[in-house]
Amino acid sequence: MSNTNNTENMSGEVNLNFEVKAGNVFDLQKKKKILQDFSRLDMEDQERIEQIMINPKAREALKKNWKLLKSMF
Repeated sequence: MSNTNNTENMSGEVNLNFEVKAGNVFDLQKKKKILQDFSRLDMEDQERIEQIMINPKAREALKKNWKLLKSMF
């Protein structure tokens, strides 16, 4: 993903344009929807996901326990 353009407004929101790699058009549409859904999450939920994204230990724990976590939902 590469950030090519962004604009920030007074409400603390920012519009981003970036490239997303996908295997086909259906995967691309799915990723687009997921990113849009993420943008609509409460800030607290976004921050939790962000911590998993930036913390290598959290990502490793997520990988290790993925089957257990996935079975909970």
